[in-house]
Amino acid sequence: MTWEERIESYARETRYPRSLFVAEDGRVVGTWIMGNNYRVKSEYYGGYPAGYLRRIKALFPDKQRVLHLFSGRVDTELFPGDTVDINPDLKPTYLDDAQSLEGVPLGQYDLVLADPPYSVEDCDHYGTSMVSRNKVMRALSRVRPGTHVVWLDQVLPMYRKDTFDIEAVIGMWKSTNHRFRGITIFCRRTD
Repeated sequence: MTWEERIESYARETRYPRSLFVAEDGRVVGTWIMGNNYRVKSEYYGGYPAGYLRRIKALFPDKQRVLHLFSGRVDTELFPGDTVDINPDLKPTYLDDAQSLEGVPLGQYDLVLADPPYSVEDCDHYGTSMVSRNKVMRALSRVRPGTHVVWLDQVLPMYRKDTFDIEAVIGMWKSTNHRFRGITIFCRRTD
């Protein structure tokens, strides 16, 4: 799908105002205002804000095999896919370290949704340590060409420009007194 088609799908499926645009350099830029719904459907600290998965799904209606990385508790009824987490109590599909993903058949997926811990304080809530974002991106380089990685974070992770292209950047505001986040959408380059 082209990005114009993805944006049209987003507008049609969500009925939200058009807030994504293809810039002159071909990248998509935009802003999402998530509203004042403080609920996190999964009731998990740091879970996706209300409406996030619906928006991402509307952008990627063509993707068939989804991997939720740093999954915590994800509403896989809304956006079906496999999960990866380091915490066995969360019963992920794959119990694995996101910095290596050695037990995950990455070549099977055409979309990866990543929402890592943003800070040491967040890690305290999860009972884990901070991840090295560049190691995660290095591990994700094993996805097949054309796979999109949707990275939700407060920073842009280091990545190899000969491995990934940035196709879209979306600023996301959840509501008052919540942290601003950025969505970076990478595409695995063809070798």
